[in-house]
Amino acid sequence: MSSTILVTAETDSARSRRWGLCVFFVALLPALIILWATPWFVTQDGPAHLYNAQIISRSFEPHSRFREVYHVRWEPLPNWVGHLSLATLLQVIPAREADRVMTTLTLVGFAASIVWLRWRVVGWRGMPMAALLAVLLSLNLPWLLGFTSFMLGACLFPITLGIWWHGREQLWPRRVAVLWALMVLGYFSHLVSLGLTVVGLVVLALFAPGERRFARAGWTALGLLPLVPLGWIYIGLTRKGGPMVPFWKQLTDPLSLHSWHAQLSWADPISLASRFILPFYEKGYYGFALLAPVVALAIALILEAVTMVRGRSTSSAVSTWPDRRGWGILAAILILGGAAGPDTLGESHGNYLPQRVLLLGLVALVPLLDLEAKTWTGRAAALALVWAVAIQSGFLWEYAATSNRSVNALLQARNAIGSNQKVATLLMGIPSRFRSNSILHADNLLGVDTGNIIWNNYETRHYYFPVQFHLEVDRPNPETLELLSIRDDPDEGGHNALLWRHVLESHHQSIDAILTWGKNAELDRISDLWFKPVYENGNVRVLRHR
Repeated sequence: MSSTILVTAETDSARSRRWGLCVFFVALLPALIILWATPWFVTQDGPAHLYNAQIISRSFEPHSRFREVYHVRWEPLPNWVGHLSLATLLQVIPAREADRVMTTLTLVGFAASIVWLRWRVVGWRGMPMAALLAVLLSLNLPWLLGFTSFMLGACLFPITLGIWWHGREQLWPRRVAVLWALMVLGYFSHLVSLGLTVVGLVVLALFAPGERRFARAGWTALGLLPLVPLGWIYIGLTRKGGPMVPFWKQLTDPLSLHSWHAQLSWADPISLASRFILPFYEKGYYGFALLAPVVALAIALILEAVTMVRGRSTSSAVSTWPDRRGWGILAAILILGGAAGPDTLGESHGNYLPQRVLLLGLVALVPLLDLEAKTWTGRAAALALVWAVAIQSGFLWEYAATSNRSVNALLQARNAIGSNQKVATLLMGIPSRFRSNSILHADNLLGVDTGNIIWNNYETRHYYFPVQFHLEVDRPNPETLELLSIRDDPDEGGHNALLWRHVLESHHQSIDAILTWGKNAELDRISDLWFKPVYENGNVRVLRHR
């Protein structure tokens, strides 16, 4: 009888492995086709990362035009992994392909790391549903926003926790050395993903099953030692961004249901667009929220919770929860922390904090859940995940079509701008159905392979990015130029006009060409004081000095 049970278990494991891998590749395939079949699919921040990676790769050239305006801070900064990876790709493949490869790596790598964590903790059991969940989590908002370094660091979150979990009772010097390497790599990827990884290690060290808990905690603490000097270095770097002060933009009144609704809607890391619309359907209805991917995910998680509670009567389920309660505690800490946490620790220290924390909290659920379609609740959860991935892929398809139209229209002005020019961009009226705006930083592509200096280079505003403007360079402020783009100011006599006049009065001599998107009578009159149009095609115009 025991041999029959063993053979049956091995057969089930092989079947789950086979179907799990099949589901993983099939679920990812639409996103990969969309990404590679769309000529100008770009994430929001991807063009800026690509441009700055090229600046880094050409910083060693003695006659590089970039050296006159930019300098590279060769300091132990976070975000180096993303930039150096892109700079390395630029040495072997064209810039456009390098951007697509990086976007693909952060998508597939994150999904694969989640699947690997599930396998490392649970084995192949429930892998088909785990693969669906991993793909849905990989098609997330931070990825579409182009947070490359964070996504690379997010890949290290499940990898680090999985390695620790597998060897938690034998954390000898060799495994500690591996933790050291992962901590250093995590630091140079992104501070948020590193911090959440440390939280995960601490929680699991305290609550994972085992008899040698004190020894395990001690070895784990030893594995975190590299963070002491790196943390001291980072504290010094943060002084350039001012003090860290938590700030809630949405949760203005903790006692207000309206504020909590705004907070939870904002913190959602899954929705790529409004929850009240459907892909390729212009009109929005409140009823569409029931079909949104994040709602389908919530339904699937609730059904999985019901499955686990109903299964507590079996001996296998009773023994499963104590073994994996650390993952439940970690997921609860991160999900609650993301849902109620601040939007930022200060504008100069970065934004989109809740989405990052919540995303990795959802990852921590993957080793905990049953994820087997053997009961009606399990099968219903699987159907909900299939629907969520399908609709999410539809939104990605629409985003790709929008990105292709907008970016292609903008880049048709490249010949009118030329090369080795100093360019400022004025984007007027760039609303989007999506939470990520493909046109916002696409102007940085005008500097790729052209030697153009793009004054809108937003990365130069932040101390945690390596490329900065020389202080003595006369230039418009990238923060002001971005503010003109993202602030909706229909009043022609409003603040945007004052800002744009100030920019041109102070810095028009340092601008060779202006690219404008959209039209605003008041802003156009201000531009005409110093510049004249030399190119116009739909929404796009190029202006040069009179």
